[in-house]
Amino acid sequence: MKLLDTNIVLYAAGRSHRYKGPCSELLERVVAGDVDCSVDAELFQEILYVYTARGERRRGFQIFDDLCQIFSTPFAIAREEITVARELLERYPALSPRDAIHAAVVITQELEGIVTTDSAFASIQELTAFDPIEIISQT
Repeated sequence: MKLLDTNIVLYAAGRSHRYKGPCSELLERVVAGDVDCSVDAELFQEILYVYTARGERRRGFQIFDDLCQIFSTPFAIAREEITVARELLERYPALSPRDAIHAAVVITQELEGIVTTDSAFASIQELTAFDPIEIISQT
């Protein structure tokens, strides 16, 4: 199983971009059960944050609700994840705290990696980053 980064959802729900199609297709394949991915609780916080900051809170609520239907059991963020995230932030100073949380979930849950468009994850030796275009071309 792989973790989905928030940017996958944002690109799928967003405007025209080279990642919009691949991210939308990836989510469709996850829903169909063809690709084994999940999300963590941080993704839900980020969705609400981004859409609230954009002045699109209602849209954020709809995307949040849709994701709750797809991912009924997101990975929790507990003490182990925040401790690992803190360690990652110390080792990788360019890493953002939100990305550190996602990376910590991948590590603590022993997942295959994270599906993301964010190159910051490529620098983390403890995990594998997958581009959504690669994932859909393999299935």
